[in-house]
Amino acid sequence: MRQRAEKFLDEWIEKYDLIQGCSGRDQTEIERLAQRLIADAEAEGINETDLTEAFNDDTRYSALAGLLVPKD
Repeated sequence: MRQRAEKFLDEWIEKYDLIQGCSGRDQTEIERLAQRLIADAEAEGINETDLTEAFNDDTRYSALAGLLVPKD
């Protein structure tokens, strides 16, 4: 399942032109993208845990990954 999540993430990052990461984007836009990413992944049958683990391999997207972690 993790490979599927990694492939989905790569394609999603390319689709939304985030190849260079989230630099230059404001916090509101990053939050919107993170919500969209989670919704799109769930629609593809990829759970949030697998999606979060897929981020662990690529630190360029840490701004988005940080938003996937539940807040206390």
